[in-house]
Amino acid sequence: MERRTLVVAVVLCGTAGFALGMAFLFGGGPPPAPPRPRRPPAPAANAAEMKYSEIWYRGLVEQDARTFGVVAPSPAEMAAPFPYFDVRTAHRTLRVGETIHIANISISLTIRRVPGAVEGQSFRADHLGLKIENRTGHHLAYRVVTEVSDPARCEAKGVVAHNAIALLPRETIFRTECLFQRQGAVSLISVEVMEIPPLAYAYVSRLSPGLVLYDGRTAAGHTIPRGAGCPQTFSWRDVRDGAARGDIAWRDIIDFYARHNCDEYAFFPGYRYRRDAAAPLPARPPS
Repeated sequence: MERRTLVVAVVLCGTAGFALGMAFLFGGGPPPAPPRPRRPPAPAANAAEMKYSEIWYRGLVEQDARTFGVVAPSPAEMAAPFPYFDVRTAHRTLRVGETIHIANISISLTIRRVPGAVEGQSFRADHLGLKIENRTGHHLAYRVVTEVSDPARCEAKGVVAHNAIALLPRETIFRTECLFQRQGAVSLISVEVMEIPPLAYAYVSRLSPGLVLYDGRTAAGHTIPRGAGCPQTFSWRDVRDGAARGDIAWRDIIDFYARHNCDEYAFFPGYRYRRDAAAPLPARPPS
């Protein structure tokens, strides 16, 4: 009996001592909770930042090159200014059968019988059309601006599938200008051409011509050679209004999308045709 009493007394003393020690350490209150772990940054914010890193951009370029079946351009090739030619032709008249050579391309006005439609009724009729030939071994982005004497007559014209934005090396495309008109001529307003890498050809071909300063009359029939069209990620009104003020030019938009996958990057009004190879890529809009 005395032994059991001694054991109980020892246990009670130990418990009391532990309690006194805890009270001394924590002032009689419970121990403090461990600090909360910091909340990690939102995944979307991380991705938005990462896509503007050079490593991310380079990886995307190499992945896109594999997707489109072309050799990946080197960082230096993507950073270098792309050769650009701008010829204002002062409303030069181009007549049927005539060919002119401007800025690495040949332009001919021809007549071709093409299907058309009026109020749902289809027909075949003679059309005025341009043959545009890439005379070089380079991929080219191009814009050939024309005017016709009677635009209303062109509303029922037929269209022919073609790439309205870019040309393969030595490629020739045909586009309709209008139903045949008696004078058999068009006015050539301007010609712009930019030499671009093969991957850039795939990039810019995905654009919707009407959103990047092409005339709907001549760009109708645009066909993307590979892949889907670009998502609408920029304001076409900003582009249209900026072009009207002279702040944004065709070369600015094409130069941007020749270097940037339109699924990841969107043109912004402050971007200008790249002249400095040392400027960072990808181009980042102001915050």
